[in-house]
Amino acid sequence: GLLPSAARLKAERLYNALTTGHWLPMLLLALGLVAFGLSMRGKGTKIKAVVHGGTTLLVAATTLYVLMLFVLRWVVGGHVPLAGGFDSMNLVTIVVGIIGLVALRRHAMAPIISLLAMGFCQLVAMMSGSNPPVTNLMPVLNSPLLTLHVAVIMMAYALFLFVALNSVAALLRPAQREKMRRTTLLMLYPAEALLAVGIIIGAVWANISWGTYWSWDPKEVWALITLIVYLYPLTASDRKPHSAAFHIYCLVALLSVAVTYFGVNLLLGGMHAYGN
Repeated sequence: GLLPSAARLKAERLYNALTTGHWLPMLLLALGLVAFGLSMRGKGTKIKAVVHGGTTLLVAATTLYVLMLFVLRWVVGGHVPLAGGFDSMNLVTIVVGIIGLVALRRHAMAPIISLLAMGFCQLVAMMSGSNPPVTNLMPVLNSPLLTLHVAVIMMAYALFLFVALNSVAALLRPAQREKMRRTTLLMLYPAEALLAVGIIIGAVWANISWGTYWSWDPKEVWALITLIVYLYPLTASDRKPHSAAFHIYCLVALLSVAVTYFGVNLLLGGMHAYGN
């Protein structure tokens, strides 16, 4: 085969030099839990300001770092790295980081929630192969629809994860539940839209690859179930300012995402068994 270009070789060396090993998810989760605990105390305005400011900087730095690794893997492999759990979780990490920074003006705890979410995502990425080597795509995955389908779905999952952790914060702070409910709704509308678009793109891709738009594959079915599950909080008539039911539902609803992403591949298999 042809030798890789000088640029790809440099990118690979830089990527190998920047790879952190296993300490990043542990660091993010530890600092996220400390920041979350200090923020929940409700006292010490100066301390909370320092915590929120430091968390925001850490989220921004981590987002840029993971984005750099993502781009380097893209350059080295010659394709967008979205064919496996490690790469898809890196994308979710980037999206969650951006969400936390964008939502900062409306929600002071957004960076803290994002930091915890990024820690969980990096932990899953580590468990999904711990920096697997960059390889060529198998023919069925060598399509621009792969990038669109997986990227859109992962952005939806990032929003659902943020919503679930936001619900945890709301349950611990009853006085803030109405404000956090509005934040949740603000996240759920684009999340549902992205998931629906992702399913449609997947159907088009399935027709090209498998000759049918819908085959009732477990991955397809659970993606549809997840879409339906998250319709309820968007249409629920319960608008009591301090109701915990709304946030409990949004937290438990994340189980449908977990089953779609993890459970289907581990337990049910199907036509999507080659990727996440």
